[in-house]
Amino acid sequence: MSKVIAVQNLCKTYQIKDYTNEVLRNVNFEMDYGEFVAIMGPSGSGKSTLLYTVSGMDKMTSGSVSFDGRDLGAMDKKELSKLRLLEMGFIFQQMYMMKKLCILDNIILPGYQSGRNRNEVNSRAEMLMQRLNIAETAKREINEVSGGQLQRACLCRALINEPKVIFADEPTGALNSRAASDVMRELSAANREGTGILMVTHSAKVAAQSDRVIYIVDGGIQGQLVLSRLANEEQLGIREQMLNRWLIEKGW
Repeated sequence: MSKVIAVQNLCKTYQIKDYTNEVLRNVNFEMDYGEFVAIMGPSGSGKSTLLYTVSGMDKMTSGSVSFDGRDLGAMDKKELSKLRLLEMGFIFQQMYMMKKLCILDNIILPGYQSGRNRNEVNSRAEMLMQRLNIAETAKREINEVSGGQLQRACLCRALINEPKVIFADEPTGALNSRAASDVMRELSAANREGTGILMVTHSAKVAAQSDRVIYIVDGGIQGQLVLSRLANEEQLGIREQMLNRWLIEKGW
């Protein structure tokens, strides 16, 4: 079976007057369907740029990115927008939601935009909010809920169209430890149900819950650590220690 993501010789360069900034340099990696991959590295190493370029949110300078067998470089803006809406989900550290819409309306909006049956979208939104324990926030404004509740609402929105992959950029970075644990528990649950996750994180505890960690420095992959599927919470501490040792060896 083909990979859900295949990246070959990916480069991203920004030209500012006479200054050239090579953010990504000949990046190569693949991601299996349903795999959970974490991207780590020092600040400024190109982690977020890699996430945005692989998801088609940012345009690559050279190389190729394939998503579910389709070449992102051959798509126009309209095709990329449709692909992101229907087959990708997104979660960011900054919890972007429309201020004039309540929590429920923010969650169902991508489902309505996709053209799916609205009753089915509403039912799925209700199911997701129940599962993530935020059903009581449905009619609240976005400034009337906690950061943890808002990020779980963002996860509901990311899952509403049943994406093949969720792209997450520091999804726990702005949360306290309890809220972060709640969000990661639900992300892991979505992953167990078959949704792939490609996630940027600075947290070894968060990355230890993934199947594989990609370490990037100065825009290039310096190593990958396969962790395999997390079987239970008891394994997490041991995996985190192993990951920390590996990161130190890489110069973390």
